[in-house]
Amino acid sequence: MNIDLKLLHHAVVLARHRHFGQAAAAMNISQPTLSRNIAALEKQLGMKVFERSHRDVLPTPAGEDVLRMAEELVGRAESLSNRLELLRDGRGGRLRVVAGAYMDDIAVQPAAIELIRANPSIRLEILEREWTAALSSLMSDQADFAVVDVLALREMPSLRVDSLGLLQGVYFCRAGHPLLAKPDPQPADLRTYPLVMPGMSLSRMSFIADIDSGMRIDERGGGVLPSIAVSSFRSASDIVAETDAISLGHATQIAAGIAAGRFALLRLPWIRKLPSVEMGVAWKRERTLPPAARTFIDLIRKHVRNAQAAESSVAPKTGRRPSRRP
Repeated sequence: MNIDLKLLHHAVVLARHRHFGQAAAAMNISQPTLSRNIAALEKQLGMKVFERSHRDVLPTPAGEDVLRMAEELVGRAESLSNRLELLRDGRGGRLRVVAGAYMDDIAVQPAAIELIRANPSIRLEILEREWTAALSSLMSDQADFAVVDVLALREMPSLRVDSLGLLQGVYFCRAGHPLLAKPDPQPADLRTYPLVMPGMSLSRMSFIADIDSGMRIDERGGGVLPSIAVSSFRSASDIVAETDAISLGHATQIAAGIAAGRFALLRLPWIRKLPSVEMGVAWKRERTLPPAARTFIDLIRKHVRNAQAAESSVAPKTGRRPSRRP
């Protein structure tokens, strides 16, 4: 069976928009053309991929399986096309990067700004994802490389990992939070309030296990979800500023908020050492990173070093570990 990759691409876009008109506009084609192409695909496959109605377009049960495979094939084809462009011109083409929610904020976006200023011809696609989604994007060829917490990735033989170094986290809350009135807050005190942050690797569960009563394991992705799971640090910080939720972030991410009286550090005396995470770059072993990727990674590494240098100016002092209370 010969299946036109273009038709699969059209089906993937239609599944995302669930509307023929919106999907056609996104691809800059006419709605009748899209309708004909979807009909042609269904004829090739010998099955209905979509159910049509006046209000919505939804995949059939069989169509859902087709679309999962189509998305992977389309992603691989786009990845091949992008890599060929980058090989032809190290400064051109489209470089696709997926960044963990913390690394996007701390180093990837600042590095992207530098890269674009120095090389306006670069074409970038930066995806910000929580840990499990970032790994999924990398493994499904939606990104050339990932910038994430790499502890768990070192055990994956299909990946190459390049360490960027350790980054230290701090616990924080809004200014005026009830916890700040307690001279010696205990884990049970923190469990009274929800914890908001992006999901994390299972290997980092100890960072929140004692203080978040709503934490759970994500059975689908294999990561850890806090009481309130968000996809970006900016969402977490906005929620913290307006509620009694608490969070975990890097010193550079909250320094301005502390200076403005928006945030306050949570000083937790039972924690002897603040949580640290090894950040790094990961890509598929079968790939050779193009020159543009290497340039981008060097800039990311520079901003990680800047973040490490700023940690001591904000991080709270840690204390002794008292006996546990129920």
